Amino acid sequence: MNDRFSWKRFGRLVRAELRGERRTLLLKLGGFVVFCMVMYMLWNVGVIFGFGDGGSDGGVGYVASRFCVAMAMGFIVYFNLSGSFKRYFSRGKAAAAFMLPAAKSEKFLYALLLNLLAVPIALIVIAVLNDMLWACLLGFENVCNLLGRWWNEKVILITDRITGLFLIANIVSTLSGMVFFLAGAVVFRRNQFLLTLLANFVLSLPVFVYTQVLFLTHWESARDWLSWIAGDAGSWAILGSGVFFTLLWLYVAWRRFSTLPLTR
Repeated sequence: MNDRFSWKRFGRLVRAELRGERRTLLLKLGGFVVFCMVMYMLWNVGVIFGFGDGGSDGGVGYVASRFCVAMAMGFIVYFNLSGSFKRYFSRGKAAAAFMLPAAKSEKFLYALLLNLLAVPIALIVIAVLNDMLWACLLGFENVCNLLGRWWNEKVILITDRITGLFLIANIVSTLSGMVFFLAGAVVFRRNQFLLTLLANFVLSLPVFVYTQVLFLTHWESARDWLSWIAGDAGSWAILGSGVFFTLLWLYVAWRRFSTLPLTR
């Protein structure tokens, strides 16, 4: 098989893979839909049966249900990323996976787009639509309106660009964390999620300890550090480090995947 990337062959690979994984993907997304519905129902039983007031956006049931859905969504995204290349380490599935008529670069890009972009976007869409549905049924302000109002009050009306830049920097930083779990999916042969989580903890421990010591012993320095982080220079530093680590983990993931043997 020619390992040169081909968009035409990549399109055939995507169609073949989606047909094969259609049931699994539908089960994952369907399970998340059910979870979202159940969380909103359980946290808003009183309102559903007329024992509470829908209000606007401050009800505990609305905040708690959104929090549970967001936590579940984060877990699903990172757990799914950790399984991006799991079949390539299974003796029975690896041979069939590698024998697909596609280059390794095409298989890697497919796993990247599916688990890093398509699945998280699908989960976000489901969560937002679910929130809008229950907002309409129970009479509270949906999350889109809340975010739009917050953006107008906190970002658009602020004369400088620190807040908007800070948001973008943190989005890129979150993306680098997701790519780290993608890299862990191919670096570790077994227990990818747990081992990647452990590696993340070990790598983050020095920064966490330093931050705690700084806050406990030098409060003024910690306050200045927080001000710097929230400022323009700090935001650019977060953005730059996020881009660097995103590219680094992508390189690690591709380097490891490109050297995998045919079978395991």
